[in-house]
Amino acid sequence: MGTTYTSTIQVKCLKEHTCLCCGAVYAYELNRKVTGSARNKEKAALNAQAAAAKSVERDVDPQPCPTCGLLQPDMIGQRRARGHKIIFWLALIAFIVIVILNAAYAVQLDTLVWVGVVACAVTVLAHLAIDLPDPNRNLEGNRQTAEGRVASGAVRHQPGEFVAGAEQLAKVPKSLGHRIALLLMLAAVVLAAEPELMRRMKGWPLNADCYPPVVGAGDHTRIYMNDKIDSIKGYWRGEPKVTVHEAGAKRMLPVNAQTNQNDWGHTINAKSSEKHSSSTPWVKVTMPADETLSGKKVTCDINLKVTHPEMQDSTTFRTLTSTMQRNLEIEMAPVPGAGGRYNEWWWTGTVLGMGVILFCGMCLLWAARGLEKKAKPTRAFVPQAAGQA
Repeated sequence: MGTTYTSTIQVKCLKEHTCLCCGAVYAYELNRKVTGSARNKEKAALNAQAAAAKSVERDVDPQPCPTCGLLQPDMIGQRRARGHKIIFWLALIAFIVIVILNAAYAVQLDTLVWVGVVACAVTVLAHLAIDLPDPNRNLEGNRQTAEGRVASGAVRHQPGEFVAGAEQLAKVPKSLGHRIALLLMLAAVVLAAEPELMRRMKGWPLNADCYPPVVGAGDHTRIYMNDKIDSIKGYWRGEPKVTVHEAGAKRMLPVNAQTNQNDWGHTINAKSSEKHSSSTPWVKVTMPADETLSGKKVTCDINLKVTHPEMQDSTTFRTLTSTMQRNLEIEMAPVPGAGGRYNEWWWTGTVLGMGVILFCGMCLLWAARGLEKKAKPTRAFVPQAAGQA
């Protein structure tokens, strides 16, 4: 990879606002540190200059009007937009991790449902904490704060005329779409819990060693063996033989089973870190579509012949074969296909709920950016020119 150059510029200017409420004109010093990156120094400097120009033109600080105490809409909008954006990206990362953990069979699905519910609830609460508070709820307190900044010289002020009914003008409006987005976010938290709420309502049992943990007649489920193997790059393949029988019954039902089928040939190219990878062999079992098993406890007998490559010395490997066995008791759901339905609820409930919250978070971000446009135009100038018209 080529070298990346970074250029940094310290932005310092006076930012002037005209109050939306009383028409007062006031200014304060805006300080920002911006950077630009590129593959060469000249381009990095140009990118930094472009970022500095954008910052001077757009950025504002939350400074209330010294005449009426109003915090301007662009000040509120920028702060909210920044917070909603951070929450959106953190939530997106968390939600993707949750989906990946399910796809990798790393965590039981019932656990991931509640992890998803908590992640959704925390995301919604964070968005509400940014969106609901009204920074103009106490105009007199804002005005006194601004007067103190004027007295200290931090804010320059040309007084305006206080307008009767300014409290109404100061309120941050919420459109119908904005309110709907807030309600949808709250509903999405409940939607995310759908798989577990429905399972508990129907009384379907969980099996801690099955993935997914709800198993009904005709369902697919993955079962991990008790033993691990050490192989090159995690390669292994197996030949499973699985039977199922009711507890105490002699009738054995053959089961369709599948497992990993890596093919490594006669040579393997592996890094040092890949020469000893630990793996837990598994078997994907398709339970018999026999409704007489519904609601009963069955024993699943698994015999797995495992073949895997193992380092013999620093440059050669050998192929080892071993047999693993596991006997697992499974409590069948009272309804055939319950496991498949539970998995569908995960996608239409938990995953959809997370998606709704992400969409609503974007709506709140758009609303915040729309709020910025309601303010009167600002003006930026260097401190040395502060006394000029």
